[in-house]
Amino acid sequence: MRTLALLLALASVAFLAGCATITGTATGPLTGAVDAPAETYRHNQQAFQEHPMLYGLDVLVIAPVGIVTGPVFGFVKGVSLDVQWVVGHADYGEVFGTYGPASIWRPHTIQWPVGDDD
Repeated sequence: MRTLALLLALASVAFLAGCATITGTATGPLTGAVDAPAETYRHNQQAFQEHPMLYGLDVLVIAPVGIVTGPVFGFVKGVSLDVQWVVGHADYGEVFGTYGPASIWRPHTIQWPVGDDD
């Protein structure tokens, strides 16, 4: 019974998922390997300038974490972006066509500007 419930839940997610959800989940490991270290740098630029050894540690430690957690972050960000698109707060051009904060290619960037209703 648990197996059937799990299969139904997974099928529901697969069939009801939007473009950003599927893309974020599928590309999460690759994009997470890039975005997790980049996001770490973005939030700690002063420390990186004062201690240059952090660049190497960022790549060697945070990139593997980004690979492992990328699909989860990509899924959650994708769902969020799909919902924002449905309610008119996001533009898929920005989601898929840029590397801005709202881009699906940045799964570990968890804060991005939200548009208003027209």
